[in-house]
Amino acid sequence: MKEGQSSRTAEAAAALRANHFQNAENPVFSDPFAFELTSQGWKALLSTPLTVKIMNSSIFNRSFGLLTGQVVGRSRYAEDQLHAAIERGVTQYVLVGAGLDSFTLRQAQQHPQLKIYEVDHPDTQAAKQSKLRQFGELPANVEFVAIDFEKESIADALARSSIKRDQAAFFSWLGTTHYLEPETTLNTLASIAQIAAQGSEVVLDYSIDYRELEGIERLGTLFVSQFTRFLKEPLKGQFRPKTLHQTVAQMGYQVIEDLSGDGLSERYFQARSDHIRHTIATHMLHLRLQRI
Repeated sequence: MKEGQSSRTAEAAAALRANHFQNAENPVFSDPFAFELTSQGWKALLSTPLTVKIMNSSIFNRSFGLLTGQVVGRSRYAEDQLHAAIERGVTQYVLVGAGLDSFTLRQAQQHPQLKIYEVDHPDTQAAKQSKLRQFGELPANVEFVAIDFEKESIADALARSSIKRDQAAFFSWLGTTHYLEPETTLNTLASIAQIAAQGSEVVLDYSIDYRELEGIERLGTLFVSQFTRFLKEPLKGQFRPKTLHQTVAQMGYQVIEDLSGDGLSERYFQARSDHIRHTIATHMLHLRLQRI
């Protein structure tokens, strides 16, 4: 992303969530605030009948609809795991690269005991906070922590916050690792392991090596790559699952689940009349910090 502006891919993701909420029957993930959080350009497109018709057509959903499946699927998975963690007593929630996620608007007041930390680039945060204030005062249990992932560690950023390092936290990291160098992603996970308490959990999505893809999925990945390059936020990070698991294990993480795109489709997109499914180009990884 460019200095002085919010993330364009975050705006695109919000637009896909908005379209899914507004036009899908039985949404996989319901985000009633996504439309207002996205950019004016996307709002115009989502208010144009022809665009809406194309974006929700069967042909679109069977191909480029993989993008929608990826965006809503990762949000649904992450919040399912978050709610399970809350039931186990976790009271700290860290959104790493929070983007235009609307949890603060949707659920912050429903979980007053949950301290929410939104960690992101200061330009993205400034644009987001301006939009959030249109809905009223920001909830008291939300704290914004500025970071430039390429220049400092999340441990250093969170050290400036009120996070309680002796208590477990749930970290959600969505839609970001694809645009970071693999080394930056691994360094961030190592940094979380450094500052987080035993039993803390991390959920993130990551791209698998495109050479493992075939057919429409490989073509779709190439399309997404060109689209994000057009948005000036090119894809950079890809991993092989087995190698990634071995690396995070050395950091002290236990792999709770690595859910493939097919697994996500089976869990959340079964027998949908709109034919939306999750791309197999990305996985959801659920980790728990278990230092030996």
